[in-house]
Amino acid sequence: MSESGIIQRKDLYLIWEQKHFNKISPYKEFIFDMLIHLDILSEQRRYDINTGSRLPVENFFVPCMLTQRNDTRFMTHECTPEKAISLAFVFKGTIIPPALPNRLISACLSMWAVKTYEGKQLLFSGFVGLSFDKAHDIVVCVEGNKILLYIVHETSNGLIVPDIATGIKECMFTTLERISEFYKSTVSSSSQKLPFHIEYACSRLECHITEEAALTTDEWICDKHKIVHTKDKWNIWNQDQTKEECEVECQGLNEDALNQIPSDIELQRFVSGCDEVTILELAIRLGMSFQEWEDLKKYYKIYNNVKYRILINWRENVLGNSGTSQKL
Repeated sequence: MSESGIIQRKDLYLIWEQKHFNKISPYKEFIFDMLIHLDILSEQRRYDINTGSRLPVENFFVPCMLTQRNDTRFMTHECTPEKAISLAFVFKGTIIPPALPNRLISACLSMWAVKTYEGKQLLFSGFVGLSFDKAHDIVVCVEGNKILLYIVHETSNGLIVPDIATGIKECMFTTLERISEFYKSTVSSSSQKLPFHIEYACSRLECHITEEAALTTDEWICDKHKIVHTKDKWNIWNQDQTKEECEVECQGLNEDALNQIPSDIELQRFVSGCDEVTILELAIRLGMSFQEWEDLKKYYKIYNNVKYRILINWRENVLGNSGTSQKL
């Protein structure tokens, strides 16, 4: 288990059958659930690759037993400045008590599935790689007094969805806050302040600026690379998820995003808020005749299906003609 940190429930029960554990044996179910609640044990989530449904839990992760270091090429070949963004949770002192990142990794495993890269699960001592969706991955690793968070896109960091980045950041912050409260006597004094603060990484993922300075400074030049960063760069981590419209100064999607082929889900989201007048104007703009519009309305009784079908037809037509997508 020291290499993988993985144990099955039946194996732990087998250990508890030894005479030294006679007194706790009647309470083994409760103790097991409590170990999960405290993130000492973590469920390893697995999903059916075809249906996406969650599979029964067979393995549990014991982070404090894991000693193997990351020996894959993921950080050098995938988690690159071209594909990733990063921030750091920086703690007081020179090192972080091992119990804290261990609990964080356990908590992460209860939320997301471990990523497999080149035949290896990205689960190592002080390091975990997680799959958020087909395009986004998450990396959490410990370096000195920092817990580094990376969000990696399969092709370009310009395509990272800001709402996803913001949601992951807030989830990690809340989890660390909860864990820090639990270990407050270990990681800090009796102060009410959090024992950590956030720092954003530069475009090369190496230099860092505190969140407070980043959000109040118009421009920041990182020390090592002398790259100028405006405070707009940090917006990806701080989206207002209650807003339904962009800010006035929003520049829209970048070229990388506009050149992608939209997925079914993206098309559904795009048309979900369109009324009949808007979708008719869009259909005509995309080359549909008024008669084709009427035919679709007759064929698809549910109006949302009509809206969705218009964009599906447009996508199929474009792909059939050129193999690439046009900008909406």
